[in-house]
Amino acid sequence: MNKSFLAHWVLVAIASVSLLGTGQAGISLWQAEKLNDFISNTAEYELVPEHLKAQFAQAYNEAESGETNAALERLTTVVTTNDAELEANAYYNRGNINLREARSMDKNDTGRIALIGLAKQDYRTALLINSELWDARYNLEIALIMVPEDSSENKKYTKRKGSQSVIVKVVGFRVDLP
Repeated sequence: MNKSFLAHWVLVAIASVSLLGTGQAGISLWQAEKLNDFISNTAEYELVPEHLKAQFAQAYNEAESGETNAALERLTTVVTTNDAELEANAYYNRGNINLREARSMDKNDTGRIALIGLAKQDYRTALLINSELWDARYNLEIALIMVPEDSSENKKYTKRKGSQSVIVKVVGFRVDLP
């Protein structure tokens, strides 16, 4: 009788753990369905969920509707994620927003150069995270064509006038110890 009693409680424990696992999986699926529904129909929702992928989708929609400052703010919050793919895409989209803004400006506007510099920085960061982003490479090349970087302009690393190289010879000797 003791063995059947123990077997009964083992089966009850297994059934309870299975029900808990099934419940957690169901809740996860429900949350994923809600998130996917928001991403596909962002216009139907008033509030944006806290999930970073929902924030990313909302930033994309804001950028498309011309609300670039709001989109940049949302993408800046998305950058703090631990998901490398999402983080790289957020940097890429920030670079796209800045580059698009710079291209719409007059060529003599000084703010244009600053925006292109921000775009280059975002593209480079995206490529550091994920070097496979070919679109980021392409857009970085466009930004570099718009505002080239000349390494010869960096005077910080040139020698000062009058400085000389000094060569020091060290003569060594060997002492044999007993």
